[in-house]
Amino acid sequence: MVTIRTFATGGAILAVVVVVASLAVIGPSDFFLPEQSTQVDEELADGDAEVLASGSFVGTSGYDVTGTVLLLRDDEGLFLRFENYSQTQGPDVFVYVTPSPTPDSRAEITAGTKVPIDGGADDGESTKEGTFTQRLPEGVTAADINGVGIWCERFSAPFGYAELNPVSGETT
Repeated sequence: MVTIRTFATGGAILAVVVVVASLAVIGPSDFFLPEQSTQVDEELADGDAEVLASGSFVGTSGYDVTGTVLLLRDDEGLFLRFENYSQTQGPDVFVYVTPSPTPDSRAEITAGTKVPIDGGADDGESTKEGTFTQRLPEGVTAADINGVGIWCERFSAPFGYAELNPVSGETT
């Protein structure tokens, strides 16, 4: 006769077998760890770009986020310039531009706009490190942006932010 205890024990054994088989097939690093970072050092394209604001990243919640970010405008629109940027890697970590200067809550992040990173892993995750530029999505205006947040969507955790301070009359 099959009892509930026998059924539960069989289910637990099956679950362990599935996890072990998954680890054997895809490897423990891919099963648990985030995407690997890509080191870049991109030159700023020739042309006139107006620097609208700048800020320095600070990590939050025990995560490291360092470097600076510039908000720029040229004939094609707005873009961010990350300089000497580095962050703790994690799963599903994305960049957001926000109305909040120090976005570190879900409400402050979702009030902003996600900025998929060209060349970032899995739909634009923040996996680049170093110096690079990223165009902002259409419809975003400079008036919408007071901060840049680094946010882990999988765990609803802030990794860091940069408060953007206006810069007047500077061009690159």
